[in-house]
Amino acid sequence: MKLRTIRYFFKEAFVNLFRNGWMSLASIGAVASALIIFGSFLMISINFDYIAKNVESQVEITAYVEDSVDKLKINQIELGIKSIDGVKEVVFVSKEQALEEFKKQVGEELLEGIENPLPNSFRVKVETPQEVAGVAERIQKIDGIEEVKYGKGVVEKLFKITYWMRLVGLAVMAIFAAISVFIISNTIRITVFSRRREISIMKYIGATDWFVRWPFLIEGMMLGFTGSLIAIALLAAGYSYLYDMVKLNVPMIPLLHLEEFYDYSLGLLLMGTFLGAFGSGFSMRRFLRV
Repeated sequence: MKLRTIRYFFKEAFVNLFRNGWMSLASIGAVASALIIFGSFLMISINFDYIAKNVESQVEITAYVEDSVDKLKINQIELGIKSIDGVKEVVFVSKEQALEEFKKQVGEELLEGIENPLPNSFRVKVETPQEVAGVAERIQKIDGIEEVKYGKGVVEKLFKITYWMRLVGLAVMAIFAAISVFIISNTIRITVFSRRREISIMKYIGATDWFVRWPFLIEGMMLGFTGSLIAIALLAAGYSYLYDMVKLNVPMIPLLHLEEFYDYSLGLLLMGTFLGAFGSGFSMRRFLRV
């Protein structure tokens, strides 16, 4: 393709944008609105997943050691736990350390004069939360382990909740992605429809389909790109405000950092640009049949 032809395509796209100013603004508004809706639910879904992963990562196994076990045997038990498939980290907690932690929770006054009743233990983290039950069962079989706890009922309920959170999030994202495509393609179709005579004349004088199509595709990409920038700016401002509010009022809820939000901005920008081009190209098909 010649450079002169490419310049012509871009010139026509810019001219058409300003010639149909109100329709261009409507298309930009449609792209921005659709992406704001989609982007909002995308961030909600991503944060649900982020919270779920954060909660799952805190699930750990506590293996209590029998009182009669000596230091050498404790080292052997630790090696045995580390050899189990799926084990990520093993931390030995002595009965003295466990008592100090317990004192911090309930206060030293309540435990004054009481002999340490707490056993030695191991805190075990696994590679994936779904491996907790299997790993706990294998640890229980190790000689010298008295009891293994990991909150069996609570963990199973937690996994069900996080599973449904992810499933609902994906479903909502898919629905709003489809709605976004529908809004954008129909808005751009109106723009193309208003210039159907111009397209017909170009076809009658011998212009190829792609020669007619390129200026409209470039125009659609510009509309999509501009609408995406507006949506990203508004989403960033809204998410920044929400992030600060949550951190100030409910600091225990982990949210995706604002810097990580910008990683998804590029995806929204590309999505808006693609949707603009797709909507323009899809809307032109019937008008190219002359």
